[in-house]
Amino acid sequence: MANEANPTDHSVKVAGHQTMSAHGQAMRTPARIQKRHQQYPLSIMGGHSAPNNAYCLFLMVNITLFLRPAELIPALANLPIYEVLILSSFFLSLDQIKRTLQVPMLKRQPITLCAIGILVAVVLSHASHMYLYGIRTSSIAFFKTLIYYILLVSVIDSPQRLKGLLKTVAITSSVMILLCVIDYSGLHDFEFIKHVSDRDGVSDAGDTIRVFRMRGTGIFQDPNDLSVLIVTTSILCLYFFNDPTASPLRFLWILGLMVLGIGLLYTRSRGGLLTLGIAGMVFVLPKYGKKAAILFALVGMAGVTVLAGRQGNIDLNSGTGHDRILLWREGLMALKSPDLFFGIGQGLYSDLAGLAAHNSYVHAFTELGLFGGTLYIGCFFFAGLGLYRLARFQCSNNGKPIFRNQELERYLPYAGAILAAWCGGMMSLSRCYVVPTYMIVGVSAAFLNLAAASLAKPTPVIYWNKQHLIRLTGVSFGLFIAFFIFVRLFAH
Repeated sequence: MANEANPTDHSVKVAGHQTMSAHGQAMRTPARIQKRHQQYPLSIMGGHSAPNNAYCLFLMVNITLFLRPAELIPALANLPIYEVLILSSFFLSLDQIKRTLQVPMLKRQPITLCAIGILVAVVLSHASHMYLYGIRTSSIAFFKTLIYYILLVSVIDSPQRLKGLLKTVAITSSVMILLCVIDYSGLHDFEFIKHVSDRDGVSDAGDTIRVFRMRGTGIFQDPNDLSVLIVTTSILCLYFFNDPTASPLRFLWILGLMVLGIGLLYTRSRGGLLTLGIAGMVFVLPKYGKKAAILFALVGMAGVTVLAGRQGNIDLNSGTGHDRILLWREGLMALKSPDLFFGIGQGLYSDLAGLAAHNSYVHAFTELGLFGGTLYIGCFFFAGLGLYRLARFQCSNNGKPIFRNQELERYLPYAGAILAAWCGGMMSLSRCYVVPTYMIVGVSAAFLNLAAASLAKPTPVIYWNKQHLIRLTGVSFGLFIAFFIFVRLFAH
């Protein structure tokens, strides 16, 4: 009898176990679904996030770019603060950097591939002339810039970190520009800020016309360079002012915009106003359409002509505008030689023409040849292509979000405006190898990495393949020929 009872007890136990298992499975199902939703990577590059220490150090690196400790406190002049910060962040992020430099990841992010290719182009530009000293000095100089770019793309691996970097840049650059405005206005004399008196043509009486222009600190000594930074910072200030999650203190960004507007006028930079117009058109275009963008351009041109004085007077037949076209001609004519493919050598444009080209694209073509010039343009081509595809997708989605992350959705039009502003600014500046250019390119690359992972179906927005390579080559050659035609028409 005892043995007969055992099967019944065993059946009850089994049934109870099955019931509990089914209940446990039902309880675990939402957790599994939730876990499955959390498995989406924050970046299309995948892998683990960089350490917080590395991120904080990288933010400090960016602070020292705009507010240089050696200028603010002369006693720190001999301390390699920037180098220590960037190398510390670099070594703390080695795992993420190794992943960024893997071949599959480079194909997912062709901007990085182009940036690395520029280093190769720098070496080849001197190797083609057997200039060994140039190979060593130029490659080391650009390698330092490349480290910054790779570190940015590797460390900025979440929307929160991207926003933190943008806020750091916006605040520190605004403070630097505020100091320059105060000094230029005569309210206080900062010893580390020196402004410049530039030649601005010749009067009817034959006298040289000079204009006093505001300069920045550190690497922003050129008023035109500073004006492009002011436009870029203004876009960031507008982005943070429009943040719906910000506190009432966000109205301080309006004060920042006012200071930046005054600073832009003090630079007396025509290129700065053109950059502002380009950024405004690109910002307005996706949201309000072509008619609104054209109207914005016409109103802006009318306002500039009335209010901006020297900045509103853009003349390609005389003055500094024509002088720069002559500089472009010197560089492009030098490529009618065996230097066409690899260039005359990085850093040698001033030896050729007496001054820099004041055009980053002409500068890159001349010094690095078609090979390096195409890679330089590729950094902006792939960034622009990725942002264009996302903006077009956003416009065609009838107001519905295309990203899972709201902040990425909100930043997209500002990202396009910043990239357009810098691309426009490079038309009047030679900034092919400096950190600020690769900061803009790097922020675009980091945003595209995050945006691609935040799509409903995570997939790279841009990719290194034959089709994109053919497009890049076509754009590069087209731009090269356009510069030749432009110079032939206006250089006399």
